[in-house]
Amino acid sequence: GHHGHMISLYCKSLAGERSSDGGSSSGKQLAIVGDLMRSISLVEYLPKHQVIEELARDYNANFCTSIEMLTDNIYLGSENFANLFVLRHNADAPSEEARVRLDTIGEYHLGEMVNTMKLGSLVMPSNAGGSSSAKSDTKSKSDKSSFEGNAIEVAVGSQTLFGTVDGTIGSIMGLGGSTFAFLGCLQRAIFAVVRPVGDLSHERHRHYEADGRVRPSRGFIDGDLVECFLDLNRPTMERIVKWMNDDGRWRIRDDGSGVSGQSQQNLMDTEEDDSSDSPAQNNLSVEDVLSA
Repeated sequence: GHHGHMISLYCKSLAGERSSDGGSSSGKQLAIVGDLMRSISLVEYLPKHQVIEELARDYNANFCTSIEMLTDNIYLGSENFANLFVLRHNADAPSEEARVRLDTIGEYHLGEMVNTMKLGSLVMPSNAGGSSSAKSDTKSKSDKSSFEGNAIEVAVGSQTLFGTVDGTIGSIMGLGGSTFAFLGCLQRAIFAVVRPVGDLSHERHRHYEADGRVRPSRGFIDGDLVECFLDLNRPTMERIVKWMNDDGRWRIRDDGSGVSGQSQQNLMDTEEDDSSDSPAQNNLSVEDVLSA
């Protein structure tokens, strides 16, 4: 059916990839549609009536260049201003108005226009006998994030590859709440301690900017920036770790928007034990950060 789309260029669904597991986790045949002018909408196919029904849509005017369905209720998109955005469908919202709206929970300026996305990883799975659907299994029980002492385990959920019109190939990985909090604190510490080249703010460069609207990046960690920690000299590393200990927010569980709490669903679609919410008592060391 026609649901007010202008030019629908993309359609993604997890139904086919999960067919061997009995369909989607919600039992519904869901798909997302990327429109060139009207952002992303969520639709459901009803086999009994052989119709497609729209459940919710993003009411922002994003000119989509690529989309991907991470889970049944979390969707990734890119648009023509070289930004990435993440949407979430709250199917259990108390009001009909909230249930038909896709909420923006992540915004990030990549700097290159993305024209393709696909679930997958550049790293070969360790289990050679595993099925291909394991790439898109975003709620693996084995991926846990915890702070036992200061031993930091990085929990990874969904894994998505993207390609840009400039020829770049990149990876976007989902993170658990504790992992996101730790890397977010490390990112803020690098912003505060390391002087950027030419005094040009890297944090400002990642701000979401489109049609004159400028908003700080949220819900994303800049992997390239975090990785540069390995190239710093020891005194600078120690200053960054001291900043993290003074800040203290690496201990909390972050839902992707800077909020701690179990009532919020993790942005990056992983399951964690409640034990991961207990704060670590000791301060971080440089070795703790390097081991992560």
